[in-house]
Order: sequence, then C-alpha cells, then structure tokens
Amino acid sequence: MARTQAEGGRILILALWLNLLPLLEGCPAKCVCYSEPRPTVACQQQGLFSIPTEIPVRSQRIFLQSNRLTVVRSTSFSSVHNLTVLWLYSNNISYIEAGAFYGLERLEELDISNNSNLRTISPTAFRGLSKLHTLHLHRCGLSELPMGVFRGLLSLQQLYLQDNNLLALHADTFLDLANLTILFLHNNKIKVVTDHMLRGLISLDRLLLHQNRVTFVQQQAFSDLGKLTTLFLFFNNLTVLTGETMDPLVSLQYLRLNGNQWICDCRARTLWDWFKRFKGSSSELECHVPTTLAGKDLKRLKSDDLEGCVESTSQVQTSIFSTKTLSGKILSTDDSLGEGVPRCCLPGHDKSSIISSKAHPDPSSYNSRQITNNPLKDKENMSRNKYREGERMKNDTRSKQSLNDGPLGTLSNNLDLDNLQPELIDNLEPSTAPSRKKKKCSKKPKSDTPCLKGRGSTVRMLSLCFFPVFWFIVTMS
Repeated sequence: MARTQAEGGRILILALWLNLLPLLEGCPAKCVCYSEPRPTVACQQQGLFSIPTEIPVRSQRIFLQSNRLTVVRSTSFSSVHNLTVLWLYSNNISYIEAGAFYGLERLEELDISNNSNLRTISPTAFRGLSKLHTLHLHRCGLSELPMGVFRGLLSLQQLYLQDNNLLALHADTFLDLANLTILFLHNNKIKVVTDHMLRGLISLDRLLLHQNRVTFVQQQAFSDLGKLTTLFLFFNNLTVLTGETMDPLVSLQYLRLNGNQWICDCRARTLWDWFKRFKGSSSELECHVPTTLAGKDLKRLKSDDLEGCVESTSQVQTSIFSTKTLSGKILSTDDSLGEGVPRCCLPGHDKSSIISSKAHPDPSSYNSRQITNNPLKDKENMSRNKYREGERMKNDTRSKQSLNDGPLGTLSNNLDLDNLQPELIDNLEPSTAPSRKKKKCSKKPKSDTPCLKGRGSTVRMLSLCFFPVFWFIVTMS
C-alpha cells in the first residue's frame, strides 16, 4: 500500500513538473502557457499591440487572436521552429514583412483572417511553409493576390479567400496546389473565370464562387477539376454557360446556379444538353429572357423552347454578347468578343452579314457592305420599311423593291437610312433602268418659249397668204 502511494506521488510530481516547465522557460506577460495536449501559448483577447518576444521555443501552438496587432515582422516567430498552429485572426494587421513565417517548416495551420486592413500580401510571405495544410485569409480586405504568393505550398488542402475585394486572379495562381481540396472564393468581386485561373487544382473537391460579379466563364476554366464534387456559382451576373465548359466536371454532385440572369434561347442549348447527362443535384436556373420563358427553369424546358434568339439585346445586361459596333466594325461570329455567340444568336440587324455557305462556297469573299453583280438585287437589299415612301415616288415604279429581298442580303441594315442623302438614293437605281426620253414640246405646257415662237411664225405666214387672196376676191366682184 505504501509502495503504491509512493509511486502515485512520483507521477503527480512529474505531471506538475511538466506543466511548470514552460513557466521555467518564461511565459510572456498576459499569456497562459501549458503543455497538454501540446505546448501552447494562449494570449488571445489581451489587448496586445505587438507580438510577445519571450515565446518558449518548445511552443507548438500560439493563439494571438482578438488583439490589436498591426505588424507581423520577420523576427516575430524566428525561434519557434516546432510551431504547428498559429492564430492571428481578428487583429488590426496591415502589413506582413517578407519572410515573416520563414523557418516554420512544421506549420500546418495559419489563420490571418478578419484583418480588414490587410490589403496586400508580399509574394514571399508564405515561402517555406511546405507542410501548411490550412490557410485562412478571409475578410482581410484583399484587393489582389501577387503572382506566386502560394508557390511551394505543396501540402495545402484548404484555402479560404472569401469576403475580400478580389477583382481578378492571375493565371496559375494555384498551380502548385495539387493537393488543395477546398477553395472558398465567394463574396468577392471577380468578373471572369479565365481558362488558367484554376489550373493545377487537380484534387479540388469544393469550389465556392457564389456572390461575385462573374459574367463569363471561359470554356477551359474547369479543365483540371475532374474531382470536383461541389460548385457554387449562384448570385452572379451569368447569362450563358456552355455545356463544353461543364464537361470536365465528371465527379460533380452538387451544383448551384440560381440567382443569375439566364438567357434561355439557342445559346442555352449546350448547357441544357449537359443537364440531360448530369446525375447530381442542382438548383433551378430561372430564365430571365425571353419574357415568354421568364421565371421558368432552364432544365425543364423543351427543345423547341430553345429555338431562335432574343431579338432585343437591350433586355440582356451583358458585355459578352454586346452587338454594338466597335470603330465602325460590325460584330460577327468571327470576332473574338463574340466568340461564344452562335450564328443563330446574332441580333436581327446583324443577320444580313451571314452568308449561307451552301449557296456560296466562299463567303469570306463578301462583306456586309458589298454590292452584288445583279444591279436589280443591289437595290432589293434595302429595307422594305425604310423605302415604302420611295416606292410611292414619281412614276410609281415597281422596280424599287426592298433591298433585303436579295438572296445575300449584302447591304447592311446598319446603314443610317434615315440620314441617307436623297441624291444617294437616286444613284441606287439599277443600270438596266430605261434611259430618260428627251423632252418633247408637244408634251409640255403651251407657255413654253420655243413653242410660242413657232406659233408666232405660223400666224405671220397665214396672214401674208390671206390678204392677197382677200383683195383678189374684192376686185373681181
């Protein structure tokens, strides 16, 4: 019995000694230090303006959240090489010196979130953190991420960048993050998801991009996301998303695309086809235009509903499918800006520039303002509505047909027909029109001067003949 009590006393003394060991090394003021479950320095909510300098070298966890820290210097943690967890969230940090975390090769979790004054980060801030698996950078007011900021983070699995002011991301920002499984980018200001923005994320499982300003997702944007199971793109400014863009997402299970202004015409057909093959769960895709389909779920439409195009481009607030002319050039299917617009979806006033390849084997030889070899058809290519008054001009000629009746529609309707000069309209008459006849005096009013002169000469001749005959008759009587 006595022997058992002695052994218990030794164990108790050993436990007390292990807990007092950090104190013997020196615990920073206003901090609590303990060894179990791991050597920890807890200094949260102490109103600290700077990082303590007397941190025990054996520390594996440091909690400095909810203070008033402003700067993380390159020497702040240079002595704690065993550090695995570092919490710095909810401070006033505005600057992190280059190499601030250099030497922390065992660091696994770093939380710098909720530092609203941290607008930028040094490109080398996270260098050397080869074992880091979780990085919190949300709610930091970040407007950009420097190129290469995540370079070398080969073990990173979770990256939180939501609730910032990011407008765009450089190509290959995540190229080294082959083990990343969670990427949160929601509630930023990203406008375009480019082809190379997400390149290298071959293990990504969850991608949250909702509540941004995304208007367009390029066709190869998801090409590396073969393991993605969750994609959130709701509450953005999307109008079109192609099925080809979604094809690489072979593991997708949960998809949310609600809260966008979807165009439900021929541009939505490839996405509609993709949903026929998709086996996962999805939100509704409420159609915005055309008005006849407004509020309906794109996935539940019939094939016939997706025929044709929205004629009024003013209904769709998107620059991707804008049909405005640029420096006098008409947007066509060959223009890079309209790359995603199929021929069937060009606006009505641009359709005259489309030439059927079946009827004409080399349509590239034409442009929207060319004139055909048939002069009658050249004139037929003008707008029927704009020239109705012209049809009622003098002589009421039936040869002035609508210019859009021609098979090629070669004269663009983008011409300002209202301001077209009258003499230019006259010059559009066909060369085969009959030549004008010379003016004949017989068809002109009797007040015509030449006719009057001729009439006077005739009277004088008659008078010269009448008087001799008159006198001859009088004399004989």
